[in-house]
Amino acid sequence: GGGGREGGQATMASVLQDSIMSLSTLRERARKDLCESLDKMRGAKALVMDRSLSGPLGLVAEKQLIKDHGVEKTFHLRSDQPLDTDLRRVVYLVRATMTNMKTIAQHVKHHQQQRQKLEYLVCLVPGRDMICERILEDEGVYNDVQLGEYDLGLIPFEDDVLSMELPSSFRECNLEGDKASLLHVARCLVSMQKSCGTVPVIRGKGAAAKTVSELMMRIGDEEGLGK
Repeated sequence: GGGGREGGQATMASVLQDSIMSLSTLRERARKDLCESLDKMRGAKALVMDRSLSGPLGLVAEKQLIKDHGVEKTFHLRSDQPLDTDLRRVVYLVRATMTNMKTIAQHVKHHQQQRQKLEYLVCLVPGRDMICERILEDEGVYNDVQLGEYDLGLIPFEDDVLSMELPSSFRECNLEGDKASLLHVARCLVSMQKSCGTVPVIRGKGAAAKTVSELMMRIGDEEGLGK
């Protein structure tokens, strides 16, 4: 019930506050960024989420927080059926993938065919992507949606466990040759060091870890941070 969820959130906050690094800061930043993303579309709205984001978001924000920022109904993104909602404003919170963009385009076109006038905000996780924007253009709906982004980043699970919840990163890096997730990892680690202090020793194994380390140094140089 609601009491159990609130108790779980309180326990999580207590655990993170007691951690060696200030992991509660990471969680609060993720909560703040989520609220700002939702507030880009004012008023009552429907939230359509990538199913793979449900678990990670549950560790960042409770349902009441989302409701407090105008979300009246929540749906999972589905390609097998159109979005059916009586709300005029829709926020899509989805991973930046080609499949998700095509599904969103299908939803928009369906509503247009039904002569429904809806407002759309598409928040891409972890950030805006040129390929995704091109797909929306090719599908003819780019001008019908407002684009935003939500950098979910590092998610604290326990006082010594962080995850980025990128289930497709191995396939993308090793089978598709797409290294974008490594850049995202590097940016998140640099961001963590801004909050928690520079990590004096970083150890990794394999080519991907070496790439992340090099990207971290490059980002640090660009932002004037110590190595």
